[in-house]
Formats: sequence, structure tokens, C-alpha cells
Amino acid sequence: MLAVKGANGSGKSTLLRLLAGLIPPPPHALFWKNEEICSYNLNSYQQDLLYVGHKLSLHPEALLKDQIRLWQDLYRVSEKVIDNALETWGVGEFKDKKISHLSQGQQKRVSLSRCSWQTRPLWILDEPQTGLDQKGKAVLSSLLNQRLEKEGCIIIATHDDVLATREIKL
Repeated sequence: MLAVKGANGSGKSTLLRLLAGLIPPPPHALFWKNEEICSYNLNSYQQDLLYVGHKLSLHPEALLKDQIRLWQDLYRVSEKVIDNALETWGVGEFKDKKISHLSQGQQKRVSLSRCSWQTRPLWILDEPQTGLDQKGKAVLSSLLNQRLEKEGCIIIATHDDVLATREIKL
């Protein structure tokens, strides 16, 4: 796990967006599986990663159950798998609620629940602890540890202390 740390405005989120391919990388700057990432293979690279940024990629006017249906169709994941992840994150009971009616912490939990079921080799997480209570932080910590045990790669921007293999400060 690589922890990216720095003051607000130091460029952590920009770096993570670049690493996720959301900002075009300069030539010879981004490599994955010994291959330079550029326009012709960007989509393939992005299929190998899970990015959770500050914008939670949730439709605010949708019911949570509609968001689940979208994920099922988009990622070809069963409803049961997603339901189990939502239960783990403590938000399974809100299926009939509009996402905009959930608290910021609950919305963050819904978005982070993708870490429980999207099996991607690379996770890029931008300040995932922000907005989480202690229970949410404990679920996140457990999930990060499980991911590392399976030799997954995690890049995380954070102000918090995390058990990281490497750390860079911006």
C-alpha cells in the first residue's frame, strides 16, 4: 500500500486522478504491467482499477435499490453480493431511500462498498476515511488489510495514519 500524504491543496487528489487515467498522463509517466499507459490502452488499464474519489459516483435522486440495479447491470455482479457488501458497511437497510436522503457518511459507505465486491487488482482511494465514523473506519481498515493479504495494490490519499508499505509526501 502506498500512502500519499500532504496538506490540503498539495496535489494528492490530482495525482490520484492522473494515476486513475482521469487526467491524461504525460508521455512515459504512467506504467501498468510493464506497459506505458496512453490513449490506446487506457480503457484496458482502467478495467484493472477501482477508483473512489471525493465525488462518490452516486445519483443523488436515485433510490439505493436503483443504484444497486445499475451496478448489477454495469459490473455483472449479483444483487446478493452487493447486498452483502452493503450489510457489511451498515447501509443495507436503506434500499428504499433516496441517496440524497442518506447522510454524507452513509453515502460514503455506499460508495466504498464497491471495494467489497469489485475484484480489481489496483485500488485508488482518495481520502476514503473522510466522513466515516469509527465503525466505518474499522470496516475500511479491515477491508484494506484483506486486500493486502490477497496481494492487491492500494494507493490511498490520506491525512490519517495507515499501515502503508510506502509513503510519499507532497
